[in-house]
Amino acid sequence: MAAAKKQVHIPYASKDVEDLILWRNPKQSGFVFAGANLAFLAYALNPFPATTIICYAVAISSLATFIWASIGHFVSKSGPPVPALLTRGLSEDEAKKFVDAALPVVNKVLASLGVLAAGTDFKLSLGVVLGAYTFVHVFALISPVALIYIVVILAFSAPKVYELKQDQIERVLSACKTKSNELIAQFKEVVSKIPKATPPKKAQ
Repeated sequence: MAAAKKQVHIPYASKDVEDLILWRNPKQSGFVFAGANLAFLAYALNPFPATTIICYAVAISSLATFIWASIGHFVSKSGPPVPALLTRGLSEDEAKKFVDAALPVVNKVLASLGVLAAGTDFKLSLGVVLGAYTFVHVFALISPVALIYIVVILAFSAPKVYELKQDQIERVLSACKTKSNELIAQFKEVVSKIPKATPPKKAQ
């Protein structure tokens, strides 16, 4: 009998975002996914740069909300819906909840930066070097908009594939982790054999 699959959870994502990315509501997820594809297609086919599109979009949106609000006063209808957060601001309790939720993440990032600055974790340092090298070449090949589009496609596909193929993916990841640990151990062993200079003795 096959073991029950674990339910997949996306770190730092709300329940609504998690349901959207994991296709728990196929109709809603499909609508957002199709919209992202159409938006990128429109961007790729238009002759204008991204900054021009953003500026025109802001101008058109501002003009549309102004006209909507103006017409609403004449016909006794409410204007465009505005989120309550933008009208009343952030309350002290809401700010405290946000800080409490963000504090563990911030502390974890700061701790990682401290370890990186100290140079005591070879795996972390190697990961940063490889990541920086990769991003340099990625940004040289594709635009930031295309990179965002790729991230969206991966967000709507990778978690769902993992949810459907957990056992196979876990086996592959475990094998890769074991192999990488072996290679790192061998590298550390080679480094440990390199003679180190002895510090000069202090004068008596």
